[in-house]
Amino acid sequence: MKELCYLGEPVLRKKCKEVEEITPFVKKVINELISTVKAQNGAGLAAPQIGYDLRIFVNIWGKETEEDGYPEVLEEPEVYINPVITRFSEKKFVKPEGCLSIPGVTVDVSRSYDIDIEYTNRDGKRVTSKKEHTWRAKCLQHEIDHLNGILFIDYFSEAQKKKVASQLIALEKRTKDQKSKVMGKDIFG
Repeated sequence: MKELCYLGEPVLRKKCKEVEEITPFVKKVINELISTVKAQNGAGLAAPQIGYDLRIFVNIWGKETEEDGYPEVLEEPEVYINPVITRFSEKKFVKPEGCLSIPGVTVDVSRSYDIDIEYTNRDGKRVTSKKEHTWRAKCLQHEIDHLNGILFIDYFSEAQKKKVASQLIALEKRTKDQKSKVMGKDIFG
C-alpha cells in the first residue's frame, strides 16, 4: 500500500504521461494501486493519487447493481491503462461524489449518465466498453479526470465552493506543512 497524495500535491494537477509498455515498473504501480484502493475502501484510484505521473487507474465497481442501487463491488479491481472516453451521453447523473485525495468533502456532481470507454487492460489487450452507466460511469469519469489533472472540486458551483472553502484551504495547508516537515528532515537529518 502507498500513501495517498492530497489536495495541494502538484502531481494531482498534472496531465499524466501515456504508458508506452507494460514494464515491471508499471506492474508495480498497478499492484500498489490495487492494494491501496482496497486498504482505503475506495471506488477507484488513479496513479497520481499515489504519486505517479502515469495514465493508469483502478475501479472496483462492477456492471451489475445491488438492491440498494449501488454497483456490486468486484472481487479484484479492474485496471485501466491509457483510457479514453469515446462517447458521453447528454443525459446527466447527479449524485454525491467524494475523493480519497480530498477527504471529508462530498458534494453532488453532474456527470454523463453513460459513456463508452477504450483502454488497455493489465494484460496489454485494448478493450472497448460500451454503455458504462450511472455509478460506474461516474467513477470512470472521475478517475480519468485525475489523469488529466482535473479534480471533482473543479465542477463545483460557486455556492458549493463557498460551502467547503475552509475545508479545502485547511487540507492544502496540511499538505504543504507535511511536505515541509518531510523536506526539512531530508535536508537537516
